[in-house]
Amino acid sequence: MTTAARGHHAPEGEQERGLGVRIARVAGIPVYLAPSWFLIAAVITAIVAAPLLSTRPLVGIGVGFAQALVLLVCVLVHEAAHAATARGFGMPVVRIVANLWGGHTSMEAGHTTPGRMALVAAAGPASNAVFAALAWLALPSVTGDVSSRLVEGLVIINGSLAVLNILPGMPLDGGQVLECLVWKVTGDRNKGSVVAGWSGRVLAVGVVLWFFVRPLVMTQDLGFGQIWVLFIGSILWAGATESIRRGKALATIGRITLRSVMRAAVAVPDTARVGDLPATPGGELVVVDGHGRPSAYVDSAHLSSVPPDARPHTPVSAVASQQDPGWVIDADPAGDVMPALAALQEFGITVGAVVHQGRVVGVVHAADVGRALNA
Repeated sequence: MTTAARGHHAPEGEQERGLGVRIARVAGIPVYLAPSWFLIAAVITAIVAAPLLSTRPLVGIGVGFAQALVLLVCVLVHEAAHAATARGFGMPVVRIVANLWGGHTSMEAGHTTPGRMALVAAAGPASNAVFAALAWLALPSVTGDVSSRLVEGLVIINGSLAVLNILPGMPLDGGQVLECLVWKVTGDRNKGSVVAGWSGRVLAVGVVLWFFVRPLVMTQDLGFGQIWVLFIGSILWAGATESIRRGKALATIGRITLRSVMRAAVAVPDTARVGDLPATPGGELVVVDGHGRPSAYVDSAHLSSVPPDARPHTPVSAVASQQDPGWVIDADPAGDVMPALAALQEFGITVGAVVHQGRVVGVVHAADVGRALNA
């Protein structure tokens, strides 16, 4: 499963929080083992070891844990294929994480195309299909009970990852391919997310009906595998629902123009005095440096607090709030609000200076954007 991300990233120490243990760095890409991975490792170990516990318990546990490690390797191969394909298209890859439901690759998709994203998504299942075929060809030459079990595990795990992930529904890779197909046909990626999300819900229901409800109706005994199907179905349903929600939300945001939430602003040099500042109806003033780059915001409350007799001598810096460079939003006011929303969220700021064609054209406040989204 791939996850595309865009924009500013926190320092590495902040990024690592909650991701788990960093186990490697491959070609500059950090690879993490999430805490939830140990749960799936325990499940795999228990399932594989169960037939051997009564006769050779230590061998059973050892083989089971080895299969869990084989699964980890297969997942990392899958995610590495995503990462390599993304890099081949010039997309920066942020991290790879192995977790409970497999793993994900975070990347900065930027201004990509449906075709490229579809190839990035398909690369993971394709890599597993190749490894399954190679392991199957090598199986006849493998001797020994333990070695045979491990190679069989390579065939089964890689084959399962290839087949499962290519199914056309979110959050699977096949769902992302479907999203890209709809995106290509309609020109609307958000519509693709919604379609792929509904397809994922159908898949989730189908999996539960076939592997859990059908045996129950046929009065078959339910084992651990059937209970595990419910867990997998819930993950598929949650991922599909998130895809639908995201597609609808972004479609709504796309209908809100930046101009509709932007307040007009006047740029003033950082050498100005308060007495020199122009009177603006909304009190929106942006301080720019010697290169014309916005550096500070003048709040109307601070400005009004300066006594009239002190205005000619008070520098504008005394009433201006210095801002992080991330507060500058270079965007066309006629476009959608996404650039502003991304900057406000990624930098944790409450106000941003909108620059278009090299000049300050306005100011956008997080509160105004929030009201527009709620409306």
